[in-house]
Amino acid sequence: MMNSFKNCLIYYWSGTGNSYRISTWVEKIAKEYGLCCQLKSVDKCNPAKEIKNEKENILGIIFPTHGFTAPWHILKFVWQLPRNKSAHVFCIAARAGLKFGSVFPPGISGSATFIIAFILLIKGYHVRGAMSVDMPSNWFSLHPIQKQQTHEAIINRGEEKTNRFVANIFRGWLAWLTWNNLYELSWGILLSPISVAYLFVGRFFLAKLFFANNDCDGCAVCANHCSVDAIHMWGKENPKPFWRYNCESCMRCAAFCPKDAIEAGHSWGLILYYITAIPAATYLLSWLDGYIPGMRNLDGTLFSEVLYLIYLYPSMFLSYRVFHLLTQIPAVNWFFAHTTFTHYWGRYREPNIKLRDLRLIKKIPK
Repeated sequence: MMNSFKNCLIYYWSGTGNSYRISTWVEKIAKEYGLCCQLKSVDKCNPAKEIKNEKENILGIIFPTHGFTAPWHILKFVWQLPRNKSAHVFCIAARAGLKFGSVFPPGISGSATFIIAFILLIKGYHVRGAMSVDMPSNWFSLHPIQKQQTHEAIINRGEEKTNRFVANIFRGWLAWLTWNNLYELSWGILLSPISVAYLFVGRFFLAKLFFANNDCDGCAVCANHCSVDAIHMWGKENPKPFWRYNCESCMRCAAFCPKDAIEAGHSWGLILYYITAIPAATYLLSWLDGYIPGMRNLDGTLFSEVLYLIYLYPSMFLSYRVFHLLTQIPAVNWFFAHTTFTHYWGRYREPNIKLRDLRLIKKIPK
């Protein structure tokens, strides 16, 4: 088979295995086209030494979609890549796919591939194309996890689509003018406010929904294998996982928990919503108006929004601390565990994936 490249370096980030599986498909096609191919987890790599400034090289950036855009973890990784004026690159975003009967509703990656492609472009790379591919949804915070037979059907369709895309890339073609990209560009524009809100607020709120139910035995598998070091085992006698602000909600912890002990608390989320929705800026400005006339008029301005943000993050942090302490009480823990849908919705990880496949072997002390 004819191709335009000699070497292929694939960087991937994967929570429950979908992006890793896509990477293995790309690796297989690359080898069929005679390319020397390497897979690298973004958590176990050194791009400055690995990326060569040669026209025969092509890079792949493969990652999941979060909040209809690229996750912070990938945005930071791509931004820190070395500048390069010769290497070619393509990017693939895994998006949440579902199946109802014989119908496969397409997921939405929105701006995910476009924002990554733009960063790569301004860094000098030759961006050959982008694609989003449906993989089984792992977001058990939002909906029930579907059956394995359904997962396999979605995965098979995803593999066929991925193989066609990368085969065209390795032939030297461009892959931008596609129905898939037109679809995603439209959604990316329409959902951009949601994506911005997710990156700057939503992701922190979602990180503060996780807790471990009474089945947790403190094994620390979740903490030892968190790719962003967002989980801390808190407690001396019976340590339980505590999720920090840098959690990406990739669902790896829930997917690989030996006890299925990790929950995303819906009842707690409702309480947290009301705590964070308190119009603290309005109250503060009204109080200050008694001392400095006219302060009340600043309500609704940028100044009041800044005041609200100053309240928002500490309130999330402190209330989550209290929640974590309360869930150490078995009866309280039982209540929150049985008033969250995730207790009944199941967990998802790519059917053939194991933790060692994700290249994460570091250990974090309890």
